[in-house]
Amino acid sequence: MNKKLVIPLMVLLFMLETTVVPWLIPEPMYGRIAPHFVFVAALYAGLYAGRHQALLLGFFFGLVQDIVFYGHLLGVHSLLMGVIAYLTGLLLEGKRIPMLTALAVIGLACFLYDAAAYGVYRIFRVTHETFEFVLLHSIAPSLFLQIGFALAVYVPARRLFEAKAKKNADEAE
Repeated sequence: MNKKLVIPLMVLLFMLETTVVPWLIPEPMYGRIAPHFVFVAALYAGLYAGRHQALLLGFFFGLVQDIVFYGHLLGVHSLLMGVIAYLTGLLLEGKRIPMLTALAVIGLACFLYDAAAYGVYRIFRVTHETFEFVLLHSIAPSLFLQIGFALAVYVPARRLFEAKAKKNADEAE
């Protein structure tokens, strides 16, 4: 697959996580669960296609997310998505990654993303909740949603990004 398919799929994921998923979240959990499907896709890009593509996808879609939803502090999500996706790709570059390892790395990266966003918001006094409260009531339920989504799209995402990485490696030779 090529870049012409990755960008529309990411836009579709962004629209899915912002329009459809909030309707599916149960009412007691509404406002506490934040789906990050685009971030999971950027992490898959980092794991299977390369760190530079992950950086660009994470930064661009994080900036879109900042503009659409988090206008009070612009740039937090673009920086975090881009850097964490890049570091994920850098950490496991060139290695064959099995499914459980990929899910563990995605879970850790999603936790790091949410915790770092909380930290930045706490530093700039956008939020006043304690970390324990946010961890139990927001980060943990969101983490389960992200890992479930990552598990559900593992095979298609791996095929999409590995085929692209193999094609780029063949062209480079």
